[in-house]
Amino acid sequence: MRLENKTAIITGGGSGIGLSCARIFCQEGAKVVIVGRRKDRLEEAVKEIEDNVLAVSGDLTHDDDIQRLVETTLNTYGRVDILINNAGIFTGAPLHEMKDDEWDTTLDINMRSVFKLTREVLPHMMRQKSGSIVNISSILGLVAAPGTSAYNVSKGALNQFSRSLAVEYGPSGIRSNAICPGLIATGMTKDLMSDESLMQEWSKNYPIGRFGRPEDVARACLYLASDESSFVTGAILPVDGGYTAL
Repeated sequence: MRLENKTAIITGGGSGIGLSCARIFCQEGAKVVIVGRRKDRLEEAVKEIEDNVLAVSGDLTHDDDIQRLVETTLNTYGRVDILINNAGIFTGAPLHEMKDDEWDTTLDINMRSVFKLTREVLPHMMRQKSGSIVNISSILGLVAAPGTSAYNVSKGALNQFSRSLAVEYGPSGIRSNAICPGLIATGMTKDLMSDESLMQEWSKNYPIGRFGRPEDVARACLYLASDESSFVTGAILPVDGGYTAL
């Protein structure tokens, strides 16, 4: 029960890494609020987990939805101890062919919405003098890949955002860390991972010999969300099977 008496907000909580976090956090005693744009996925997640989980549908690029999410969490559970900024999108296009709206949408969802939700949560954590923020970044925030410049930039910015929060709000008892997953088997990567020849080639870049699973990232989130990591802040943690060690 490592998260007993703690309340967590998990964005993108209806599937993939977010859903795996919600499962594990509830098992460890947390009260969990999952948020996402697809109401049907959120409802399925609530039915599966059953206890101590609340779903709030909304679009985190909209200020009203962010405010409603935080207000609902506070009205229901009275506090916010953990924020897992997991929602994001992957986009790919050569930079010289990328349209303005493709660039803007990627930065809006992967970085701007994180800034806005975090800004909304921070005053409540400051009053508590405690809190843990975990931002789900990517190995592409540490190394670049061709044809994904907007995604690379959004995740690189998210890493520096995580460090900035750690430095600015550490005196208020708030910790901030980022996790950089490698290739994880989720709905977002399903089409990509169906290309067997491509996956066979990419697997050579993973010393541990396999790609990731959502629970691999969720367990790292659990550590950073819990008091077991009370002296860990400003960390950028690769969960990538050794990809960035090559």
